[in-house]
Amino acid sequence: MNAATRAYHVLSQLGPEFAWRRAAMAFDRTFGITRRRFAPKPWAAIRLADILRDGVPAEVRDYVAHKRANPPQFLFPLGNLSKIHGETTESVAMGEPTLAERVALLERNRCVWFFHKPSPKPIDWYVNPFDGTRADASRTWCDIGDFEPAAGDTRMMWEPSRAAWAVDLARAKARGLEGATGELYWRWVESWMNACPPFRGFQWKCGQEASVRFASMAIGFWAFRNDEATTTARWAEFAKLAWATGFRVFHHIHYAVSQRNNHAISEACGLILISHLFPEFHESSRWAKTGRDVMSDAIRDQIYDDGSYVQHSMNYHRVMLQMSTLAMRVAELSGSPLEEDVYDRIGRSAEFLYQMTDGTTGQTPNYGHNDGSHVLPLTDCEFDDFRPAIQAAFFLSTRKKLLSSGPWDEELVTLFGDEALKAAEHGSEDPIRVFSRFETGGYYTLRGENSWAMVRCHAYRDRPSQCDSLHVDLWWKGLNILCDCGTYRYFVANRPDVERHYKSLAAHNTVVVDGAEPFEEVTRFLHVPWTKAEKRRFDDLGDTGAVFEGERHDYDRKPWHVLHRRCVLSLPGDIWVIVDDVLGDGRHEATVRWHLLDAPYEIDDESRRVSLNADEGKISLAVSSGEDDIRRFEVVRGRDDPGKVQGFASTHYGFADPIPVVEAEVSGSLPLRIVSAIAPGEDVVVSLRETTGSVERWGLTIAGREVLIDLESSSLLSKLVYVGIA
Repeated sequence: MNAATRAYHVLSQLGPEFAWRRAAMAFDRTFGITRRRFAPKPWAAIRLADILRDGVPAEVRDYVAHKRANPPQFLFPLGNLSKIHGETTESVAMGEPTLAERVALLERNRCVWFFHKPSPKPIDWYVNPFDGTRADASRTWCDIGDFEPAAGDTRMMWEPSRAAWAVDLARAKARGLEGATGELYWRWVESWMNACPPFRGFQWKCGQEASVRFASMAIGFWAFRNDEATTTARWAEFAKLAWATGFRVFHHIHYAVSQRNNHAISEACGLILISHLFPEFHESSRWAKTGRDVMSDAIRDQIYDDGSYVQHSMNYHRVMLQMSTLAMRVAELSGSPLEEDVYDRIGRSAEFLYQMTDGTTGQTPNYGHNDGSHVLPLTDCEFDDFRPAIQAAFFLSTRKKLLSSGPWDEELVTLFGDEALKAAEHGSEDPIRVFSRFETGGYYTLRGENSWAMVRCHAYRDRPSQCDSLHVDLWWKGLNILCDCGTYRYFVANRPDVERHYKSLAAHNTVVVDGAEPFEEVTRFLHVPWTKAEKRRFDDLGDTGAVFEGERHDYDRKPWHVLHRRCVLSLPGDIWVIVDDVLGDGRHEATVRWHLLDAPYEIDDESRRVSLNADEGKISLAVSSGEDDIRRFEVVRGRDDPGKVQGFASTHYGFADPIPVVEAEVSGSLPLRIVSAIAPGEDVVVSLRETTGSVERWGLTIAGREVLIDLESSSLLSKLVYVGIA
């Protein structure tokens, strides 16, 4: 793709407003405007007299006395978080490390990365302890590049600064856990402030990071505000932190708005929160108005009509929901709730995410970018349990519970107090998850007896995060049998092949043609052209199952001129059949990949079958091309060869584990057809039995019984793929 074509795709897909905003920011940086505005300063240089409005006492002791006498209403009473947690402390879904273990780590100056991995060393705010990279602490944030090899992956470096430790200490205090003291909280806050003076170093580089950090620290501050460790001097220092955060966010929020993603929502939340807790700042009224305007506009713009989200990512969807819920709750406490239509979109968005969760675990497909964010870790639930965010967001919108009661309610109760405890539920069990279509966002779910699948089929009108059209995620008895590989890291120094892999078609359950990716990477977060896919059919067949059919046009251009059509069929008995047709002219190669749950497995080369020995029993996947044209059938697990990375999944950002990946490759003159069958048991076999006219009869042998299905022969002209059960 030449430069002119690339520029055309970028401008046409992101729009002139994006280009204009970025050009304006480039101008400010080029001429030093941004650098002068954010000139670094020590904390001592921030004087209360300079940041407070007239009439508010500026002498430290008098100011703190004024604040203590006039506390704004917040999520829970001052220092009394425990009073609203009595009914939610009996947890059955404990994350690892546990809350008590995390507090013990904090006492040793260590914390947990991405709710998963304890730091092997005491905290250094500029060092990644897992690979030893170090960020520059000396430069103004706007002079620091996004990805510098010496610093490594910035997202890894930001993680401890998101201050989940402050929320942990607040929750631990409420439960009376040993070590959860105000002194420990302030030790961590002061460590961060001493290492990160205003606007110097990469910790100030992102307004979203600053907002998330302040939200967590504010929850901790409110819990320990009456503690003897919260001295007058510390009170005033926290006010300076709030002001510096608000200044950083407000004066560069146009960048977040230009991104059209959760950055704008997080930063708007930061402004709403700071202006509510510190209305005495002379800029607070401007910050509040900007925060409200950006929040309302972003929710209307970024949440599609069907409740799906502009970033095409389950984890970023949760970030959006949690920051929106927090901001809108704080706006309610300030006496100025946001508009009714904004509440409606949040409610629809919570219901969408509910349909994407597994009923057993609360997990979602690891779909789209997953940078390990969990911005309100207010429960004992695992990192990948989305029920806390769904329950709280739905309650915000409706004042009712969507889910039955459970440990996920702690987030709800922290945000809404006694009101939430008295709220009506839908029932003792969760609402039934249904066959669902979210056509604006391009998500479809099919349901079996103990299984369900999500299919992704979308013609993107907003920036895609990964190359994953027609990806299928399959769950059985709470296990993610066919999974998405996640994200791993946004930047891997000296290994661009690793970065590219997790974004690629080869990291998803779909088909690659001629071994080529049909996209070109413009930046780490932008590839062109954007995929175009469309649904052809989505039918609930009642007692005989359900069927989805779609096609994608990624390869429907030079040099391939190939169309990929996929049929996903749900049959009784948790039997799943996936038919992939590669259509067009000439000779081509097609490879279908199935990324499997990491469990002990057995391979039967003759039957083209892999059987997983999962915790809930055996389940098998078999593949056939009808005429035995599969020239390669193998399982790849944990291959880290340069340029040939395959067989890893990242469930927690920054860390990847080996998984088995089935690769079935066919080649020949088009059309080509690959049929995959997944079912409980260890002896699944799929084969073409006969062809009569334009109909192919395929047979599935499963646990000694036969299932016959009829498929329309592969053709560009065919109206459907699945005909019916023979």
